[in-house]
Amino acid sequence: MVRILLFITLLAVGASGYFAYNDVNAKIVGLTDNLDIANEETRVATEEKDKALTAQSEAEAEAETAVAALEQAKSTNLKLGQQLSVQRNRAETATANFNQATAELVESRQTSERWRQFEMEYGTRESIKERLATIASVKNERDNFITENSILLSRIEQLSVELSRYTGTSVKVSLPPDLAGKVTAVDSQYDFVVLNVGEDQGVREHGELLVGRSDKLIGRLRVLSVEKNRSIANIMPDYKQSEIQTGDSVYSERN
Repeated sequence: MVRILLFITLLAVGASGYFAYNDVNAKIVGLTDNLDIANEETRVATEEKDKALTAQSEAEAEAETAVAALEQAKSTNLKLGQQLSVQRNRAETATANFNQATAELVESRQTSERWRQFEMEYGTRESIKERLATIASVKNERDNFITENSILLSRIEQLSVELSRYTGTSVKVSLPPDLAGKVTAVDSQYDFVVLNVGEDQGVREHGELLVGRSDKLIGRLRVLSVEKNRSIANIMPDYKQSEIQTGDSVYSERN
């Protein structure tokens, strides 16, 4: 009986160990399968990671290439802009030169046409030169005549003055209309003054001058004697409105 119980016990233990082994073995197989799956997933993930890193490197390389291409494009664009500016300036300069040349051509044609019309009306350059030479000759003759006439008139006035000294008659002597000067000295006792204008300025004996101060007429003078650049004149009492002083202005009646 004891042996039977021992056999049964051993049989139960063996069966229990068999079932326990099978259960552990099944778990080991399951874990192994899971490990294989995990390893495969790890391998796939690693491959995907490597692909992603490769793609990233390629993208970064492409980005660097794109940046370099962009910088090159900017540099090229800047150079093209500078060249365009130079060409534009050249074009503007050429246009300005063309416009100027066109204007000069038009002006030259207009001048040529005006000169042609002028020649038709007044003659050629040679004939105009001849006329101008004739006019110059006639002008010289006229100037000589005027000079001689002035000398003769001056001589006539001088003779008239000298004659008046003997006849006691009054002679009107004309003076230059633009004659002007100053009183440099006054002799109140003998009523005469010294002037800073003389023969070179057109003063003549017996000529009459007005005396003014601050645009006010204060007297009248009659020239007694004349030197090169000064003269002496009497104060005419009938025209004296104030005492004549050094520095007063003198001028001809028609000035």
